[in-house]
Amino acid sequence: MSGASNCGSASSSIIAVPTKQLKPIRTLSKSRGVFEELRQAICSGDLAPGTPLREAHIAKQLNVSQVPVREALLQLEHLGLVVRVQDRGTTVTKLTRREIQQMMEVRRHLELMAFHLAAQHLTDDVVLELKRHLRRIQEMVAEGDHFAVAEEDFAFHRTVWRASGNEVLEQTLERLCVAVYAFVSLKRAAAGETLKSAVKSHRKLLEDLLSRDEKRITAAVNEHINSITIPDSVAD
Repeated sequence: MSGASNCGSASSSIIAVPTKQLKPIRTLSKSRGVFEELRQAICSGDLAPGTPLREAHIAKQLNVSQVPVREALLQLEHLGLVVRVQDRGTTVTKLTRREIQQMMEVRRHLELMAFHLAAQHLTDDVVLELKRHLRRIQEMVAEGDHFAVAEEDFAFHRTVWRASGNEVLEQTLERLCVAVYAFVSLKRAAAGETLKSAVKSHRKLLEDLLSRDEKRITAAVNEHINSITIPDSVAD
């Protein structure tokens, strides 16, 4: 696979210097800290698609050993945010139009299953969490923050996946969608695309989920997936 919000260029020999420098990790869970720092840098576009990631360079920037960096890169690879190629090292995932289209075809079917199962297991806590994410999407849209909108968008859907009660389905959707969310939102931000439709789309998803009506849920999910456009800047 050739993943994830502002695009930059990268040298083929060393890691590109992100516009926002990575912060030294001072937490006990260094592997988790490195993972979160790199994940945010990738999803925000500070580490652009195709950027080579050198363990030694990252370890020096974050003031950690190479062990937690290696562990973090394995986690990111598992989520599809980076790709490891023999003799070429690890790079930030760069998706093609065809790969995104194929992922979205699979996502449609799994997302439908997740929403229908979630409708059967809705609790007050889940509903409150979904409403909170919807409110945050609206706030971030008003600020024009593509990265934050993508984060809350993903959190909204992950709440539904978790509410489905099917852990395999939840984990599969997460692995499938993380890189697509990051890469597409990055390209949209670079193209200056509007974010206003995100609020309307997720409000309808929530309303139809709360109705527990199978036909309404199916229609809402299909409409939502169909509304996700792939920017022209994504290569075939």
